[in-house]
Amino acid sequence: MDMKHLHYFCVIVEEGQITKAARTLNMAQPPLSQQLKNMEDELGVKLIYREGKKWEVTEAGYTLYTRAKRLLAEMEDTCREIGEFENKVTGTLSIGTSSACMSLITEQLSRFHQDFPEVYVKIGHGDTHHLEELLHQNKVDLALLLLPVDDKSYHTIELEGVSFVAVLPCEWADRHPSGEITLQEAASYDLLLGRRTEGHGLYETVIRKFQEHHLIPHVVLDCPEISTILSLVSTGMGITIIPDAGLGQEYGDRFRTLSIKEPFPFTQPAVVWRKDRYLSNAARKFVELLQAGDTKKTVPE
Repeated sequence: MDMKHLHYFCVIVEEGQITKAARTLNMAQPPLSQQLKNMEDELGVKLIYREGKKWEVTEAGYTLYTRAKRLLAEMEDTCREIGEFENKVTGTLSIGTSSACMSLITEQLSRFHQDFPEVYVKIGHGDTHHLEELLHQNKVDLALLLLPVDDKSYHTIELEGVSFVAVLPCEWADRHPSGEITLQEAASYDLLLGRRTEGHGLYETVIRKFQEHHLIPHVVLDCPEISTILSLVSTGMGITIIPDAGLGQEYGDRFRTLSIKEPFPFTQPAVVWRKDRYLSNAARKFVELLQAGDTKKTVPE
């Protein structure tokens, strides 16, 4: 049994059936089924219980899966680290970012490509909960998200705090020539809010601020994707209150932003990565680029 076989087994477990796993691995089903049987014969235990349509990973199978994932991750890290002894910045940089933070890295990504053209960049999107899952599944090197997160599991580099703004369709914004809006005025509109899949985030922060002023906002929609909310705002469905970092230039002619008159807490974006994973040269260089401004922590060795 080698690393390739362990990888095959992990894909089988994650896909939940041989057919899907074979499709993911771009191979025929019979050889993959035989590979699983050979592993069971070699180990002398049943790894996956299969009878008719019933399919279940056994306790031994789950133990092998968790150990195999750890071994595969360590092998990947080792290969990357050894390959970088010549200090070249190459390979792939995988970044996960929430839509509320995307605009914070667009210029840096362009500059990073100019400095390190041999690095291939992959970007994934999602809310904080999804990005943490991607980190734990080793599908991204870094995640750019809004705090809080489980700081015991990650190295965290805080970026400059971002203020909240109200976002309105252009024709509605004309009702506020001063360029600002009060929470009482905001409460008179239908409100679309960003919300994490799990845990505390933008939704709770905004709602709590209304409650502090004894106001009840009329929330008609919540969604983890800020880009979706902005598209809906541009149609006139309602307004939103989000961190200023969530606004991209492509929306400039579809709505306007107003400052909020009442003091609002800053939201804290941060770059995070797992403490137990090797940070590649490419990832480290990108973190250093993001750190060009004032931050509260240097890149750990």
